[in-house]
Amino acid sequence: MAVRYRKFEPTEYVMKVKKGKVTEQGLGLSGFYNTMTTSMLVIPATAFDTGFVYDDIMTLDFQKIQVQGEISYIIADYEKASRMVNFSYGNTDGAYETVLSEAKTKMARRIMSLVKVYTAKAMGVKTVKEAIRSADELAKVLGTALKGDETIQEFGLEILAVSILGILPQPDTRKALEAATREEILKQQDDAIYKRRNAAIEQERAIQENVLNTEIRIAEKAREKKEKEMETKRMLQEKQAELDAGRITKDIALEEERKKLVDLQTENEKKRSDAKAYDSEVLLRTFMGMDTEVIKALVVSGMDSKALIAKAFAEIGDKADKIGVLNVSPDLLETLANR
Repeated sequence: MAVRYRKFEPTEYVMKVKKGKVTEQGLGLSGFYNTMTTSMLVIPATAFDTGFVYDDIMTLDFQKIQVQGEISYIIADYEKASRMVNFSYGNTDGAYETVLSEAKTKMARRIMSLVKVYTAKAMGVKTVKEAIRSADELAKVLGTALKGDETIQEFGLEILAVSILGILPQPDTRKALEAATREEILKQQDDAIYKRRNAAIEQERAIQENVLNTEIRIAEKAREKKEKEMETKRMLQEKQAELDAGRITKDIALEEERKKLVDLQTENEKKRSDAKAYDSEVLLRTFMGMDTEVIKALVVSGMDSKALIAKAFAEIGDKADKIGVLNVSPDLLETLANR
């Protein structure tokens, strides 16, 4: 039967071609068509996901790495895609599924070839250590490169997303990197312990320095206090010396005045002694040649009772060798003295 009815899904873009020209196109078209004169192209409008794994990507330091990822894309320009890839809808059952599978394979193969080229270019300027840490960077590089690639545009494709699932070195390289990383971690651990010990030592040194500075400040304060006390004592001594000097000066002046007084008194006493000596000399000259008994009588007549008693005892003393025993009581002396 040449005429058939076909209803397509909304996720399928249908193009009816008659005599080499598109007569009708759109999403989810349905209707009758003549299989003898009309060809049908059915292009999926859904997104495609394709994964990739490359084991032979070389880094800058000549180390092979494995890059795993996934790319999502859609057919944005159906006319371009229909010219580059076969999307013919066959009339026999199962024919379209085979055509669609081959179309997907062809598009994926072309995309994967481009991805490998851009991946090798991006990883070729990095060392293996830099490469395995650049998954996000590589995803951005591939997304930008594929969106601007002419081949992708010729196929009418649009890249939706690029994901890098992993960048792994070869097993031997990975072991070497793990060993180096382990050594680096141990070194960092040792450095951390060393820094912690140094920090403790530095802290202890700071504490000791603070203690020493405190002791120095205390010693300086004690020295300043001692110097202040010594200065105060010196000032007191100077003040006391000034007072002592003043007192000594006054004492010297007083002693000089006393000396003058003593000299005056001595001179006066000398004058009085000279006067007495002169009087005695005159008296002696007066009594010279007079009778002794007369002189005694004159002396006695002018004496009081005490002088007479004293004279009597003096005479008794002169004649003591002629007197045997003489008792004189205090009462007798008092009675004689009161007369």
